[in-house]
Amino acid sequence: MSAATHLDVDGASLRYVCAGEGSRTLSFAHGWCSRLEHWDAQAAHFERSHRVLRWDRRGMGASPAAPAGSAARHGADLAALLDACGVERTVVVGHAGGGPSALAFAANHAARTEALILVDTAVNQPSDPRSQRFSDAVAVTVERLQAADAMTYFGELYRSYFGPRADPAVVAAAVAGAQAVPIEVTVSELLHMRQDTAAVAAEVTCPVLWVSAIAADTKMVRAAFPAAPLMIGHVVGSGHFVQLEVPEQLNAMIDAFIDTLPSP
Repeated sequence: MSAATHLDVDGASLRYVCAGEGSRTLSFAHGWCSRLEHWDAQAAHFERSHRVLRWDRRGMGASPAAPAGSAARHGADLAALLDACGVERTVVVGHAGGGPSALAFAANHAARTEALILVDTAVNQPSDPRSQRFSDAVAVTVERLQAADAMTYFGELYRSYFGPRADPAVVAAAVAGAQAVPIEVTVSELLHMRQDTAAVAAEVTCPVLWVSAIAADTKMVRAAFPAAPLMIGHVVGSGHFVQLEVPEQLNAMIDAFIDTLPSP
């Protein structure tokens, strides 16, 4: 596995790895309070035939930042990393809280977005009752993260995102990494997830692969991307951290999706 390096971008020192060979680049945006190592299984698989870019989004992992990011800021960070790697276009992959970052890149850098892959994330529309329930849950979580038992609560919450078959060592490492993220970044990133990503998704025209760990509302997903060629897949036997729990299933879906794309 290639060693990580850093790039200074607008108040952040972004830790990243760009490795592999091939004419196509896949860029992986991790989720809420995660880190680039969460994509290790994907890097090992795809670096054999593609270039793979992974990074710690600002404020998380080993990418200190002042101030913390936003979806648009994370998208701009990816553009800067691609420039540093000499890459013009990319397939962008976003997991969970990294979904808005991937969407923001696709919206703000459409010419550089070959395709978009969203892994167990959500499309948020503030007027939708489901989105309102999510917003209410975020408010409760933010309040709990300000309490004296915040780290205990956060650890239990983060652990609950994994399915019962997940490797306990993998779960423990993910929880410890999440708890190491500064609390102001933890809260800020959570609040960003309430933004209207449905409005962004509606403008996406590149091919999209949507992967979920539970039976998704296919009608909702199709409505969210009216202008994009869309492929939908569901994994089995996994919790929320698909890339860590069932990497072979996710990798196979990404391979199948990439096979449908025109040669770069």
